[in-house]
Amino acid sequence: MHGRNWLVRRTERRLAPHLGRLRYVASSRRIFWKVLLPCLAAGFIYGTIAEFVSPIRSTREAGHFNDPAFFVLTSMVTGVVLWSMTLVGSFRNLLVFDGGIVAKYSQKRTLLVIPWADIAPGSIKAVTTADGTDPDRRLVARRKVSLGAGGRNALVFQARDSFWVFASDHDPAPLVLAIHGAMNDAGTPGAARAAAGALPAVVLTGRTALD
Repeated sequence: MHGRNWLVRRTERRLAPHLGRLRYVASSRRIFWKVLLPCLAAGFIYGTIAEFVSPIRSTREAGHFNDPAFFVLTSMVTGVVLWSMTLVGSFRNLLVFDGGIVAKYSQKRTLLVIPWADIAPGSIKAVTTADGTDPDRRLVARRKVSLGAGGRNALVFQARDSFWVFASDHDPAPLVLAIHGAMNDAGTPGAARAAAGALPAVVLTGRTALD
């Protein structure tokens, strides 16, 4: 199964007794390349400050810049470390089990499990945009929760008095079909009727209210 890494397998072993078989793994990623240069610039700023505040090595004095290669190296490493912190939210998955949807499973305290009974089948819908921008930015609701890292397509559904959005660059059809297949097999009321209205994806051309 695509996307079934060690973290997914660990979650699968933990939740299988309650949610059943893992059916599908939907992935979403968004790497923030645009912030790499600002982070490198910040690394050089920190490196410059360090030159005037404290010695990097015990054998030289602060503020002399007598080792340019070491200064450049440490500044670049600092910038890359700052940029790598943005990767924490750059990769996200949505897991479809027999009994429901699972997200934010990297830690027990953030684990989100939404059983099929909590989801309104008629609210499930695939959306996209004509210009390739993130449709999540165009969806408006009193209570909206983003589960994906971003992308040009998105899955939207309503559960627990909130609208949940999983944006990704991948085709949302396999995810929608996996959800409806699991809901049908679980006997969720209204799942069969709602499947026909979930696809094809709705093209958003402006701000769209979900409520």
